[in-house]
Amino acid sequence: MTAVREGRGAGSDDPAWRIAALPALALLGVVLPLVFVPQLGDFLYYLRPADLLPAYGTAWLFLAIIAAPAWLILALVLEALGSVRALRPLRRLAGTALMAAAAVAAIGALLYCLLVWVQTFGLLGGVSLRRQLIWVAVALGVVLAATSRGRALVIRSAWPAAWCAAFGALAAISIPFLGWQSGAGAAAPTSTSDPSRPHILLLTIDALSAEHMSLYGAARPTTPMLSAFAAGATTFDRAYSNGNFTTPGVASILTGTRPWTHRALQLPSWPQAATRRESLPALLQRDGYQTAYVSTNAAAGASKNGLGGYFGFASRDRIRDLDLCTDNLSAVFKYTCAVAAMPLFAQLVTFADELHGRLGHDHYDPRLAIRPALAWLRTVDKRKPVFLWVHLFPPHAPYAAPAPWLGLFDPSNDARTLAATAPHWVYAMSAVSPPLAQTLEARYDESVRYADHYAGAFLERALQLLGPNTVVVVTADHGESFRHGYGAHTGPGLYDEIIHIPLIIKLPGQTRGTRCDALSEQVDIAPTLARLAGITPPPLWEGHSLLGACGSAATAPAPGASLFNAPVFSMNFEQNPRYARLTTGSVAVIDGRWKLVHYIGHPHYPQMPPLHDALYDLVSDPRETVNQAAAHPAEVARLRRLIDTELARHGRAQ
Repeated sequence: MTAVREGRGAGSDDPAWRIAALPALALLGVVLPLVFVPQLGDFLYYLRPADLLPAYGTAWLFLAIIAAPAWLILALVLEALGSVRALRPLRRLAGTALMAAAAVAAIGALLYCLLVWVQTFGLLGGVSLRRQLIWVAVALGVVLAATSRGRALVIRSAWPAAWCAAFGALAAISIPFLGWQSGAGAAAPTSTSDPSRPHILLLTIDALSAEHMSLYGAARPTTPMLSAFAAGATTFDRAYSNGNFTTPGVASILTGTRPWTHRALQLPSWPQAATRRESLPALLQRDGYQTAYVSTNAAAGASKNGLGGYFGFASRDRIRDLDLCTDNLSAVFKYTCAVAAMPLFAQLVTFADELHGRLGHDHYDPRLAIRPALAWLRTVDKRKPVFLWVHLFPPHAPYAAPAPWLGLFDPSNDARTLAATAPHWVYAMSAVSPPLAQTLEARYDESVRYADHYAGAFLERALQLLGPNTVVVVTADHGESFRHGYGAHTGPGLYDEIIHIPLIIKLPGQTRGTRCDALSEQVDIAPTLARLAGITPPPLWEGHSLLGACGSAATAPAPGASLFNAPVFSMNFEQNPRYARLTTGSVAVIDGRWKLVHYIGHPHYPQMPPLHDALYDLVSDPRETVNQAAAHPAEVARLRRLIDTELARHGRAQ
């Protein structure tokens, strides 16, 4: 420190470990808290206040894993440079550079925090100042490092930064005490193996819209393999997702509860503890099933959703994506995906992605999931019942499929790369020209055909390995939109293109295909499979068994079978805090031929037009082009009562 006061270079006379630690301290003790604090509002949309401490500790731990080795390497390099007289000028230069880096990081975080604060007043909301902030931070950091007073300030700032970094270390200690606390130490099976119980194979295909499947009448031949499979199964023509993106959709499939009950409302969130404990995987595991899953989309991963402990085998993160939100990390660190949503980590991932280069098509290759699933089936004991869940990533965007599927439905040279087929989310689709929208839709259909090719082959091989005493369910977490000026999925849009999903159920020994027009939804899948496994669905579940829905012998009703064609619900509450009363979002109810979409509160999305409740006649207007709310007020009132009744039961604060 004396050297600094005398005006000599701080980088030359201070210990190497201290100078090398400056960037790490800036990252852990200045940048992290300054970036974390503006995120508190976002975190509290899906975390409780008590979750903030371990979430902060998780972020600190991830950064420390990066910073600690860098600190050690830099200290060794500085020490080596300082030990050679001829290299000491280089050591001083390196020390100055490290001070500048620490100052740039701290100033950049401070400017970011200031910008977020200004934007809370509605100022600069539509202006991108990322580059300007970076250049201002660099300039100020260089100025500080270039003067003796500036270097002294940086050194003095290291002490409060060290105390903040120490707090992060203490927060990290809380992580083991606030983990999933489910699945681990699960109860022993409640029954012995029963060879009469069927194996269960659940295949979920990401972003697969029923309206884009030739099985459901699409003009393009998008699903020949699944159509062939459905020739020996029951196809439900009116199946709906309970949410319009991955997290709520997968949670509804596995927990038998709708989003307003399981409260997995945001992408990084997960189902409530009670719904996880009584989920389908939990019940099957306790009842002696050998359980396994293969994940591709991390948002659909069982570990990320707090269900990993109910699976005896897992093959996680099969897609090759550079992202901190992974199912593997989520298995150990509950708050991984919440932390990954922070701009700090998003920028680090973006930087790593730019260094790595664009990923190839194997990023979306279905075989990355199919191979480990079949490998597990080859080794598992078939004398005991099996539950295997496989989630395939395509046709999720980007839509560019590899050859020979690329160009199958649109031979033009337009939109043929991953970057060019990235979706225009939600209302941003309204700015896309009709020709480009049609091309993107064609590319999506090509990706559907791509997924269908591998899904059909997988089902055929899996049934060969499992044998005839197997029930197979093929469905999706949600669909995809290209109409109504609305793109992809998520947001308040609940158009049928997004929420009308495939549902194919093949019962043990079933060889004749049937079509079923009974209304069904994702929450019906768990009760159906539970009944087939001889398990009584818990009272918490909101779905009903579909056995007997179509009146065929192949689907003879089990005890407690439902009354069919009851109303079904789909919803989006992603802009509503998950533990609060549900006052902002959208809910659709489908009853008979009618569908009402009701908008609640004040959702806010870029380019969003005014939202008004919409009533559609799905028989005469399946593409939902005419809002008939004004012409049928009595029907609107009746369907609103259905929504209001359910919201009164499930929409209270948790």
